[in-house]
Amino acid sequence: MKIYYLTRSYLPYQKTGGSLIRNGSVKFLQELGWNITVVMPNYNSKEIKIENNVILIPQNYNIKFHLYMERLGLKEDYLDKWVKVAFEYLKDKIQKDDIVLATSGGELGMIKLGSLLKNAINCKFVVNFHDPLDYSLVHGIKQDGKFHIGRENQEQKYLSDSDLIITSSVSNQNSLQNKYPFLKDKIRNNYFGYIQKLDIKQKREQNTKVTIAYVGNMGGLQKPELLYKVYESLKNRDKVEIYFIGDISSNKTLQNIKKLDEKNINFIDSLPHDEFLKFMSDNIDVGFVSLTSDYLGACVPSKIYEYINLELPILGALPDGDGKDIINQNKYGIACAHDDLDCLVQATEKFIDKIYLDTIKLNIQTDKDEWFMKNRILEVDEMLRDLIDAN
Repeated sequence: MKIYYLTRSYLPYQKTGGSLIRNGSVKFLQELGWNITVVMPNYNSKEIKIENNVILIPQNYNIKFHLYMERLGLKEDYLDKWVKVAFEYLKDKIQKDDIVLATSGGELGMIKLGSLLKNAINCKFVVNFHDPLDYSLVHGIKQDGKFHIGRENQEQKYLSDSDLIITSSVSNQNSLQNKYPFLKDKIRNNYFGYIQKLDIKQKREQNTKVTIAYVGNMGGLQKPELLYKVYESLKNRDKVEIYFIGDISSNKTLQNIKKLDEKNINFIDSLPHDEFLKFMSDNIDVGFVSLTSDYLGACVPSKIYEYINLELPILGALPDGDGKDIINQNKYGIACAHDDLDCLVQATEKFIDKIYLDTIKLNIQTDKDEWFMKNRILEVDEMLRDLIDAN
């Protein structure tokens, strides 16, 4: 028996947060004894390639055009053309006792391919949502104000063929169960956690200033400039130093802040993952995470898991949902609404107290192992084995 793991991204072919997560999931499932073949688009060649248990199937067309067709409802998904080719290749290779595990970072294509294979072969079909389906409704909220044909009919159509649906947030799990109550018992949740466990043997001695860092995407959904607004509003700003780590070329506000050349505001280009972990461990006291759309309450920013791994207290500017709950309910820091500047300022003032910071660190250290993906994946392993044992 084999698992065919369908994904749009995977290391080393793409170096993104999503590919890191998928690579970790496959690695830890393999360590538990699962025989896994990864199936993904080949973005760089017109040939089908098989290497290191990865099947790369050509996807050599204009994605932007097909995204436009998807938006108008002329295509179910921008990956439709690739799905057709992949289905023809896989339908004679997958066996009835195999499992097709389709991941989604917002696209429908992998789920659609899994459904087609399920109907053709009668194999087991598992859906793993890393993020909700783009432009589907989550608790009645749509992703943004841009025009996009509704996707509930397509979502229901293909999810109805699944044997198991795994979400990465309880919020998305609840949303799907409310939309499709007949699938309720099939929809489970698994927080994926951090991938590479760090052994924080001895933290640096803190200086007189508390250092707070934002890391990652500098776009409009995150609005990392919120951290500067918080800094500006502090009564004790001389006791705080902030860092922005990543590419700010698309963020004019941060570019203008950089020009001010303030001594307590630092900008660092994107770092390779290992260098990022070392820098954060050596230099940063608090990790900042932000999302500014209520829709994204159904997503858990991977930065939260990274900060837990680094044993860093967390300052969050987040919508209601799992990310906010993980921080506040476990006392890993303080998460406020993204538009509640007073709350964010008061939280930051609390972080200036080193005793308070140490209390939060102890909470994180106590729970840290629970968030290691190698331990989190045991839930998925149990779900898959239960699925097999049910027949």
